[in-house]
Amino acid sequence: MRVLFQPFAAATHVAAQVPLAWALRAAGHEVRVATQPDVVEDITRAGLTAVPVGEPLHVAAKMAPDDARLVEELRDGAWLRVLDPGEVRPERLTPEHLQGVFAAWTPLVHRNTVPDRMIDDLVAFSRDWRPDLVVWDTMTYAGPVAARASGAAHARLMFGLDLVGLLRERYRAALDRLPPELRDDPLEEWLGHVLERHGLEGPGRGFDEELVVGQWTLDPVPTSLALPVSLPRVPLRYVPYNGPSSVSPWLDEPAGRRRICLTLGVSFREVVGKDQASVGELLAAVADLDVEVVATLDAGQLAALGPLPPNVRAVDFVPLNELLPSCAAVIHHGGAGTFLTALAHGVPQVVVPSRMWCNTPRAERARAAGVALTCPPERLTAGRLRAMVTRVLDDPSFARAAARVRTEMLGTPTPAGIVPVLERLVTAHRAPRRTG
Repeated sequence: MRVLFQPFAAATHVAAQVPLAWALRAAGHEVRVATQPDVVEDITRAGLTAVPVGEPLHVAAKMAPDDARLVEELRDGAWLRVLDPGEVRPERLTPEHLQGVFAAWTPLVHRNTVPDRMIDDLVAFSRDWRPDLVVWDTMTYAGPVAARASGAAHARLMFGLDLVGLLRERYRAALDRLPPELRDDPLEEWLGHVLERHGLEGPGRGFDEELVVGQWTLDPVPTSLALPVSLPRVPLRYVPYNGPSSVSPWLDEPAGRRRICLTLGVSFREVVGKDQASVGELLAAVADLDVEVVATLDAGQLAALGPLPPNVRAVDFVPLNELLPSCAAVIHHGGAGTFLTALAHGVPQVVVPSRMWCNTPRAERARAAGVALTCPPERLTAGRLRAMVTRVLDDPSFARAAARVRTEMLGTPTPAGIVPVLERLVTAHRAPRRTG
């Protein structure tokens, strides 16, 4: 069968789709990856075939075009404190809050990061190439529109917690309690117009919830940490992919003391360009601990710092999949790739979550599972972070909990293992092919 992957145009989102794309291609299926030109090199460096669609995204500019004030508000997190899509506490998910979230995120994020030209190009390509399955990123709705236009089956491939699934279930339930004339769904309104523009109207062709949540969801988050969503879900073992890399000789040298990794990731810097946790504060917290710290810091971060503590090794990039097996703990920003790679290797975590998508609820669920301690950036002090790191290192319960989750992940089907499942689901969901 032909499988079209459709990631959000950021390197970390491409990386989340590579292992499954490899598995399907190794099983003999045709695979292509379509998204904006920004990440074509990331796709081809993974050995996959890229299909550029639309204009370059330039994510930071698209998040808040032509509005310097809004850029600053986004960076500072002011508006997120009011309309945070990562707010999952049941008592906070009022109809008013949910309406505000979708009313804000639809024009600010979705319409800006999935512009008309990109959707039009993807639909045209899909109608020509005729994929059997479209695997799309939950951050971009071009994929399901292209699937609907070409008759393909389609599924979301998650990179983190299923916020959209949870919020949509709550939101649709709230709308159903209103009279039809008062049901205002910004996401439905936008996608409905997109479908009409491509001649997709009427029963089975116009808007339905499958356009938002997929026909099923491929989820690498361990079931024990996933959000309580009732949508069809296919668990998938997380297989780390860090991009092309090489292993530095020092990684193979035996550490003289316990090693910890400190990383703020790249995804938040790519989108907004500002760390929400002070690098200096993080380094001060570990400076006097009897540990070896491997800190992933770029040139911009290093330039703002003075001399590094003697127990800190700064590296611009190191593949986490190679580094974390040697670590006793990891300090990070809550990003999906770092979080899941640490779980895959059974490494306890200290999370200072940036206020971006599901980083905060992910950190809270890890804390509740006993695999992590967490503190929001605005409450972080060197003393508080030092206490959390010391506790995670010295309390064996964190290592035991991390080992339990790792065992759960090892019992989940691999990307290669779910290929037969996908083949059956495609047969059940793909629109009948027309002949002649």
